[in-house]
Amino acid sequence: MSSSTLALPAPDRGWILYSGGSETARGEDLRALAGKRGDLVVGIPAASVSTFVVDLPPAGTDLHESMIRAQVDKRGLSARGGALIDYERIAGGERGDTFAVRVVPELPADCLVTTAAGYHLSASLRNSGGTKPSATVWREHGRLVLGVAIGGSVVHVQVLSGKPEVGKPLAGEINLVFLGLRGESVFEESAPGEVILSLEGVGEPEWIEFRSAMSLPVRCERPVIPARVSARDRLLPPEVTRQRGRRRAAVRNLALGAIGLVIYTVVGVWVWKDAQVTKREIASLERRLSIIQPDVERVQLVEERWRSLEPAFEKDLFPVVQLSRITSALPGSGVVVREYRTNGRNLRIRGQARDVQLANRLLEDLKGMAEFGRYDWSMPNPRVERNNTATFEIEGKLKNEGADS
Repeated sequence: MSSSTLALPAPDRGWILYSGGSETARGEDLRALAGKRGDLVVGIPAASVSTFVVDLPPAGTDLHESMIRAQVDKRGLSARGGALIDYERIAGGERGDTFAVRVVPELPADCLVTTAAGYHLSASLRNSGGTKPSATVWREHGRLVLGVAIGGSVVHVQVLSGKPEVGKPLAGEINLVFLGLRGESVFEESAPGEVILSLEGVGEPEWIEFRSAMSLPVRCERPVIPARVSARDRLLPPEVTRQRGRRRAAVRNLALGAIGLVIYTVVGVWVWKDAQVTKREIASLERRLSIIQPDVERVQLVEERWRSLEPAFEKDLFPVVQLSRITSALPGSGVVVREYRTNGRNLRIRGQARDVQLANRLLEDLKGMAEFGRYDWSMPNPRVERNNTATFEIEGKLKNEGADS
């Protein structure tokens, strides 16, 4: 991801904000300086970075990361876990590949900006040597830093331990660093050819003293900040990744909520319109019902009158005929009818039987009589008395009585 807004550690203290390669603001608090910018690339201070060069045997590209992580663990740089590991291939051949590895064991808390677009190494952003092997010296958070680059990639970064002034002690320390790097094969083939002082305010006496003590040619160059920079994905802190996920989830939920609101509104309007149509249909049916209501009432009155007169015309509904048929269904002994009620259409028989079986037998006999074929018979469970007799209640209802009414 390319961005034109960059935050780098200041030479003294705090941070400097650049836009398009030009300084726009300074401040001690990076979060306050960044504000709510979403296009900011943060340069990780050199003091938080460890670098080394490693030669790997020939292997597939999918194995490089695991092999490099093994080298990081071997050097004890990921002991705390969660280290940010970035690497670049700087050379290769039949014998294998050479990688420049940069490790951030623990990102300082004041460098964490969860809204940042990404992270990069401040040392890589200050490399002034182009594609030729070079060494650059700059000041960062009050300390002098040496960065060695090969082919445009920073392969070694070291915060110098001497005083933050340019002079003979600084040159001696840098010469010792170069002597230590000679053991690496990549530096034997691509050793820096010059030292670049990317510093401001260096006096002539200091410049002369430093140059006379250095083993390599020295030149001064004003700090050049790139106008645009691409973040390194491998240097993105997990907290920033999680925050991005939460922001994406919030935007997704907001979008889903808006879509749901639109759907709810559309459905609500459709339901309201449908309710209005239904309301008009109900009103129309009510008007029709009010027109035929007198006829319905007359039909109901005729039905009620017929119900009261029907027993006089239907022999099967005569109470005496029904009682006679019930008596004929009684067994020879063991069952006594205590009460018989009828309204011409429904029957109710209450009595007492010698046992439950006789009561059930009476019920089955009534169901089996052809004369009572138009009735539905039912009997709740009889109640057993202390003397083991059973009190029962049998009810008969005309079939399809509900439909007729």
